[in-house]
Amino acid sequence: MNMMAESFAYPAGSDAARDLRNESDYNVQRRHPERTEIYAGYARRSEALRADVPWQSLRYAKPERCTLDWFPAQEAKDAPLLVFMHGGFWRGGDKRVFSFIAENLRTAGVSSAFVGYELAPNVTVTTISAQIRAAVTFLLRNQRALGFDPERVTLSGHSAGAHLAAMTSAYPQELPILGRHLRVIGLSGVYQLAPLLATSLKGEIQLTSDVAEEQSLPEGRWLHASRYLVVAGGGETPGFLAQSTHFHDALQHRGLNTTLILEPGRTHFDIFVPLTEPAYALHQQVLDVIKGPAGAAPSNAAGPVAA
Repeated sequence: MNMMAESFAYPAGSDAARDLRNESDYNVQRRHPERTEIYAGYARRSEALRADVPWQSLRYAKPERCTLDWFPAQEAKDAPLLVFMHGGFWRGGDKRVFSFIAENLRTAGVSSAFVGYELAPNVTVTTISAQIRAAVTFLLRNQRALGFDPERVTLSGHSAGAHLAAMTSAYPQELPILGRHLRVIGLSGVYQLAPLLATSLKGEIQLTSDVAEEQSLPEGRWLHASRYLVVAGGGETPGFLAQSTHFHDALQHRGLNTTLILEPGRTHFDIFVPLTEPAYALHQQVLDVIKGPAGAAPSNAAGPVAA
């Protein structure tokens, strides 16, 4: 990590810092028993969509889980692209549960790709992050065949998937689209991994202090997307709310184009309702990010902010 980059952290004794360290804030399935029913509903909607519209499974790397599901827009030529990473704290989850997100995107003229990846503890978060970059590289190499607009690519994800989406914007040497052509939308994200060292997740995902430092955002990293949309439910735990507000504040502190949306009443698991339903303002705000013109290069594109 480049230690010359500016750090942006809460004071060690602050309420926000304590929020980030709270075990109960991250084991959210225990707090939300309705999660099983909600995700079963998502899975049913996704299965119905896959039975009804054109899509294909594409392999981007050798490991078994390294495939992505491709859903072209109804008008596929030069369509903007959303690349989505599922959550599950890097140790669970399934891209197929979230195919339903493509339903209203495809009719709005947006193509989408849902990325699968290997899971901890079989691999580390560092390896998973590299697999996401490999998936994006695969898509870019096949851009002409797939027919999307390389100047309108949005990386998005939920929970740990939001971390993977945002982390991908830190590797311009691997992804030449970084800068004015890339946008990032994070949903209920985990951007600071150090708090997880004090939770039971540490062993489940092979998290060490070195990996937590290396994989945390945005401390010590150059970020290169032209726009960040940071979304969380207003009913999230204090820890998850702190993760999103901290990440947004840090991006803003670095002069990046960032917007924070706290969706009233929504929790970690039903945030997808306003995201995917046209009746909600959030749905249109997401489309505006995905379909909008390429923005100016981020102000820190040439390097990190000096300490």
